[in-house]
Amino acid sequence: MKRCMLGCLALLLCVCLAPTRSVGQSPHEDLLEMKIKGVTMDPQGNTPVVILAEPQGPRAFPIWIGLSEARAIALAIEGVATPRPLTHVLLHNILTDLKVEIVRVVITDLQNNTFYATILLRQEQRTLTIDARPSDAIALALQANLPVFVTRKLLDTVRTVALQAPAALPLSTKMLGMHVQSLDATLASVFHLASTDGVLVASVETGGQAEHHGVRGGDVITSVDGKPIRDLQEFLATYKDKKVGQEVVLQVTRDRRPLVIRLLLSSLD
Repeated sequence: MKRCMLGCLALLLCVCLAPTRSVGQSPHEDLLEMKIKGVTMDPQGNTPVVILAEPQGPRAFPIWIGLSEARAIALAIEGVATPRPLTHVLLHNILTDLKVEIVRVVITDLQNNTFYATILLRQEQRTLTIDARPSDAIALALQANLPVFVTRKLLDTVRTVALQAPAALPLSTKMLGMHVQSLDATLASVFHLASTDGVLVASVETGGQAEHHGVRGGDVITSVDGKPIRDLQEFLATYKDKKVGQEVVLQVTRDRRPLVIRLLLSSLD
């Protein structure tokens, strides 16, 4: 939190004290708009990722981000308001009160497996370009209801995967103290999974029964009580006749290794 607050103050100082000379991006730079497809968990590294995709094209690519940034982006996507402003909301409020326009955010470069981004601001006659982490820039863009752009050079450089049509987010739900979603070809390709069979545990709630029995975010559940699971519908169907107090045996893939988890149902939600 201290680092986030320092980042906000640094940006505020840049806006208020920056010299008149503009550091804006070239208007002739070739930019491509991207759609934020969602936030999920990398089952190989147990690390959150945000997936960006072409709105009208087949290409998509992941950016690995931190847990707090993933939460901020997910809340912004869902339009969930928090009791107190998160960092990206605070930053947006500061810029709005100072009458600074957020022109656009751009994912600009990839160096040594690290993505770079810029936030283009306009204050009266000055145009300012602020260096930013992509996760912070994306969260701010969502809060400001602005598109996210990438340079054509970056999109041609990163390893992209092809989205299947229709390019829709995997179906997801919450139960047993965990958020689970169906795997699709995009996620399987991004995370180097051999199959789309199973359901991905996107996150686990602290103190919930899933966490209590050892389920982790990034686990792929492949069978329940010995019955193979292909998608979320089949996963939900296995709990149709379950009762509180019953034991459920989950076959899980974690870090490409099989694992058995026994979960004693304390509730069915």
